[in-house]
Amino acid sequence: MKGRRSLLTCCAVLATGASAFAPSSLSGRSMVVGARPLHRSQLLMSSEPAGDISKVSPVIAEDDQLMGAAGAAGAADQFNLQRVEAAGGSAGVLDPAERTKNIDDIFYVNSAIVSFLVLSAVYQLTHTHVGALAALWEYDLGPHPADMTKLTVAVDLLARLPFDLVHKYEALVPTNPIFYKACTSGVAYGLGDFISQVYQGKTLSTLDLPRSFRSGAAGFLVHGPLCHFWLLFMETYLDFDGAWWATGIKVTADLTVWSIFLNAAYSTVIGTLAGRSPKDVLTDVRATQWPALRSAWRFWPFVHTVSFSHAVPLDLKLLWVDFMEVIWVTILSKVANEDKNAKLAEDEVERVNLLETAAVEEGAVPEVNPALEIELTRELEADLAKSTTASDLSFELPKKVLGACWPLIAMWPVLYVGFQAERALGII
Repeated sequence: MKGRRSLLTCCAVLATGASAFAPSSLSGRSMVVGARPLHRSQLLMSSEPAGDISKVSPVIAEDDQLMGAAGAAGAADQFNLQRVEAAGGSAGVLDPAERTKNIDDIFYVNSAIVSFLVLSAVYQLTHTHVGALAALWEYDLGPHPADMTKLTVAVDLLARLPFDLVHKYEALVPTNPIFYKACTSGVAYGLGDFISQVYQGKTLSTLDLPRSFRSGAAGFLVHGPLCHFWLLFMETYLDFDGAWWATGIKVTADLTVWSIFLNAAYSTVIGTLAGRSPKDVLTDVRATQWPALRSAWRFWPFVHTVSFSHAVPLDLKLLWVDFMEVIWVTILSKVANEDKNAKLAEDEVERVNLLETAAVEEGAVPEVNPALEIELTRELEADLAKSTTASDLSFELPKKVLGACWPLIAMWPVLYVGFQAERALGII
């Protein structure tokens, strides 16, 4: 029990640094938790089952005109009625009082769960130091230097808190590396998805906590254990006796071959936990591979010049990667949200949020990792903002690859400089 509490303690570094849903190969491809780009046929306010969604599609062309006149929840319900009736379906709009009660119930349940998790994490991370502070103020210091006061001792104790947590984690991991690394990724992925939803404008009444728990479960089952063995493999077979260019080989392998595999494994687990059919899961995997790679290449090559260097001990590499994962999701979420608010009028934002919520409730939106969700959503908004033009895909894809992989080339000088710095500092 004490060991597991210490694990929660170290994982707190993730939450502390984030205050952040793509993982790189170790991070960039899996953690995107949300959804791939929503097709117009998925953005339905219908009460029809997901399997009958095709019945409503003939009236999709009326979306802009009808929603432009709606703009509010009540009008959206009317919009829903018209579409369902046009498709020959039955109206299933909830009574306003019942709908309000459901929202209140969700709010109270989500509030209780979030409060319990936050308080538990704070207690596990700080109870030892808080106890020490309480004893410090209750008892006399005894003989001590003139410049030492209770205040200076307390400040020093709090300043050492992050380092103490990391040292405890480093001592704990070797006792059961697969389990504790799985827990590390589980915490990071669940927190990343939660942060992604918050930056999307979700409140305690609209947060999809089951989605965050599924993301955390996928991190626990997939990312942590698999990356443990992947890191061991790279240290054994791709280190090349510590050559400076070996780190570049590791980064390239991680952000290509391993990233593709890990994203597929993560998407499969998250889709299975969400109850999606194998065919839909396979479709999701294929649709998210390129966006996941492109998103990872924007951030992780330079981060991994540190991750796979000798500056980070082997038992701390996954903690570092998951910590940066949460930071990356936070940055992506913030930038995407600001970009969206700058481009869309207030009523348009409300419309998009309303339609996305309906699509999620209908089960039409597949789940991916948080960073990838943000990338896919931005792609969707860009596609809807411009008219579709025909293009030769045989030339378009190579252009996109060359345009996105420049960080994998630019990182090599950084690797060399970092290697020389490690030698100067005596790390290697």
